[in-house]
Amino acid sequence: MRIAAFMMSCAERQAVREETLVNLSRSDWEGEVAVELDRQSVERRQERQETTALRLLERAQLAEADFVLFLEDDLDFNLHLRHNLGQWAPLREVGPRSHFFGSLYNPNIRIQSQEPAQAFFIAEPECVYGSQAFILALPTVGYIVDGWSEVPGMQDIKMSRLAARVCSVYYHMPSLVQHLRVPSVWGGGYHWASDFDPVWRARDA
Repeated sequence: MRIAAFMMSCAERQAVREETLVNLSRSDWEGEVAVELDRQSVERRQERQETTALRLLERAQLAEADFVLFLEDDLDFNLHLRHNLGQWAPLREVGPRSHFFGSLYNPNIRIQSQEPAQAFFIAEPECVYGSQAFILALPTVGYIVDGWSEVPGMQDIKMSRLAARVCSVYYHMPSLVQHLRVPSVWGGGYHWASDFDPVWRARDA
């Protein structure tokens, strides 16, 4: 299972971005993280985030990988992140050229159905918010890029609503990512994952 990691950030968030990359390095994650920086000059910060997220996904389409890990820049991580993704049943069952969309961060999203024994629940897609840590199959990345302008809202809304057209929206149980308490660049409120577990480790399949 090949997973390419990409992170969305901006110049003024250098310190918190570096902290997040250090946190990731303390986990079992291996490999580079491609960082996409905001290069916009428009005043509306929400628009700048949306554009940066789209550029990130356009880059991610070219990744030599099966899945893309989409990250924001203010995060802490489960120590066994890579292992847990490799053991996660929904990911393991994704076939070639199939769609998949999941989140590793749950800020109290409404549940449609759940399978705790397999460490996941399926979300009500219209209730999804927060793009702290999404994992997408490469065909789903392309589908979202193509439909980007069809859904209003910021990147978390666009990505989840578009993905829900072609697949279920999965959430890992427990959350493998936590949101750091740092100010939002666009004024959004702080949220966190109450079920984040920094040491949880899945059994080998």
